[in-house]
Amino acid sequence: MTEYTGFDKIYRDIVMDIIENGTDQDPALVRAKYADGSPAPTRFIQGVNFKITPEDGIPILKSKRVFQKTPLIELEWIWQELSNDVTWLQDHKCKVWNEWTDENNTIGKAYGYQLAKKCRKLPDHAEKLNQVEYVLHQLENNPGSRRIMTSLWDVDDLDEMTLEPCVWATNWKANKGILDLHVKQRSADMALGNPFNVYQYAVLHRLIADQLGFELGTMHWSIDDAHVYDRHIDALKDQLSQPVPDSEPTLVLPDKFDADGNQRSFFERRMSDAKLEGYENNGVIKYEIAE
Repeated sequence: MTEYTGFDKIYRDIVMDIIENGTDQDPALVRAKYADGSPAPTRFIQGVNFKITPEDGIPILKSKRVFQKTPLIELEWIWQELSNDVTWLQDHKCKVWNEWTDENNTIGKAYGYQLAKKCRKLPDHAEKLNQVEYVLHQLENNPGSRRIMTSLWDVDDLDEMTLEPCVWATNWKANKGILDLHVKQRSADMALGNPFNVYQYAVLHRLIADQLGFELGTMHWSIDDAHVYDRHIDALKDQLSQPVPDSEPTLVLPDKFDADGNQRSFFERRMSDAKLEGYENNGVIKYEIAE
């Protein structure tokens, strides 16, 4: 067992700062509730920023177990399926969106629906590109651009989303053969949601860098409202007081080439096929869900 380093240290410092120095939510403004119907107030800090460098390793917590497959299935659904249909997730035994489906078993015009929009016109393409196609094309053909971004926050569609996006924007920056990523998150449940999101976007960052031949750079992360729920505080203190395993896991990305030596596209290299080897952790810690 060892002291905290990498993402474990970054995460512990942020969470303990929220617990020790954060602002308690006004009781009159509490919307979320626990399963027993009780209000679920938070303690929060607004405007939290951190960065993960390649030297930090794979940003997956060792202070608790973060399930490896579910985050990748969800982001595959968003970034590669470009889907809002929860049936696909359910067929892949992923239940994270079951509580937010509409009468058609979709999440409305959210997440993958936004990335699928044919919204970008380029001189060398007869048809418009969707947001993911645009990112890949520009990184390959115009890597110096400061406009290589995605946004899931379309004000015209917000009322037709079953849940507005938490992670809502990415900004991709290539320079001197190194690919950086900036992820923007409007709201982060630090006990449950944020570790899940950081891991899945770290895998996406590595997959796109590998796909296009870039060296992995820094992943920057910005959170508007980073919070912990009141019933999570004691368990988080205990989680973050325990030593963590010494070993560092290794990520094995999906094969870049098929059996005939042909390069697979980004959409063919399914995120859920990535494998995390040697992941040691302190085990599952259950936190009460607030909705």
